[in-house]
Formats: sequence, C-alpha cells, structure tokens
Amino acid sequence: MEGMDEPFILKFEFKGKPHILEIHPWIQQYRVSFKVVVEGHDITFERDEEGEYRAISDVNVNAGKPVDAELLQEIARRIEEALNV
Repeated sequence: MEGMDEPFILKFEFKGKPHILEIHPWIQQYRVSFKVVVEGHDITFERDEEGEYRAISDVNVNAGKPVDAELLQEIARRIEEALNV
C-alpha cells in the first residue's frame, strides 16, 4: 500500500462469491478508520479498545438485508493484512 491516505482494493472470494472492494482510509486526529461499501451498505472499520477492527454501519440509512457478519470479519482481517504488507 502506497500510504495510509491512499484508497486500496481488496479482491477475494467469500463463500463462493467474488468480492472487489475499494477501501477508503479516513484519517482523523488520533486514528485511521476505513470506509467501504459492502453489498450496498456503508461500513466503517475502526479499531476497538482491544486493537481489533470492528465494523460499524449506519443502520438508519441502510435498509434491507443485513451484511453477513462473517463477511465483515473477513474484510477486517484482509484490511489488517493489507496494512501489514
């Protein structure tokens, strides 16, 4: 990855379905979060108190079928991998 402020692409297959996601870093004063659209839902990934990435969705904006929790965990894992390269 070029820098923390550069968007990057995650390409992977999950449960037999290919995913190509554009990850947008969101730099705040003391932390970096990552914004991504997953199955039509705007999701923000940020570190929790234990240093693990958690997914936060704006429930009021997104109606319809919820995103698979295992998919969100996979995306968080892949963001972590991309940052450690």
